[in-house]
Amino acid sequence: MPPDRSSTTTGLPDEQGSKKRPRWRVLAAAGVIGLLVLAVLGVGAFALSGGFDKTTSVRVSGTGTQVVRIALVDAVIGFDVTPDVLEVASGTHVILNVVNEGGEDHDLAVDGGRKTRTLGPGQSQRLDLGTVVGDRPASCTLPGHKLAGMTLDIQVVDSSATERGEPEAI
Repeated sequence: MPPDRSSTTTGLPDEQGSKKRPRWRVLAAAGVIGLLVLAVLGVGAFALSGGFDKTTSVRVSGTGTQVVRIALVDAVIGFDVTPDVLEVASGTHVILNVVNEGGEDHDLAVDGGRKTRTLGPGQSQRLDLGTVVGDRPASCTLPGHKLAGMTLDIQVVDSSATERGEPEAI
């Protein structure tokens, strides 16, 4: 009876006899492939959760009209709106100065409100929100951009919070 080689070899015999390849190499290769698949899935999940994006916020309040610069940018992974959060004292009249600083076309639409035209790289447009009295999300409406992180949350805050010396918009 020939010796059992099933635990030490894989592959087909060649003209010089059996082709020996230890099983641990096959298992190691399968492990490496598995780790690569997990890495790709991890990067995808990381991108969908915001990637390296750091949430930034700006507060605005006061009498008169407040103009806030909003940048549409390309992030490390995906896209971004900077700032991500705009905190507005209730009753403040706000105009967004929307600037596309990215390398692709973008726009910005406020839910239930106004929208910029599609802005090419380097283009800008002012978007008058009027007197802000309630929370309103905004995002890029181009396919896949909102999912890639191009969102802005406009949040109404207590006007006394903006009077404590916290940074305001320029």
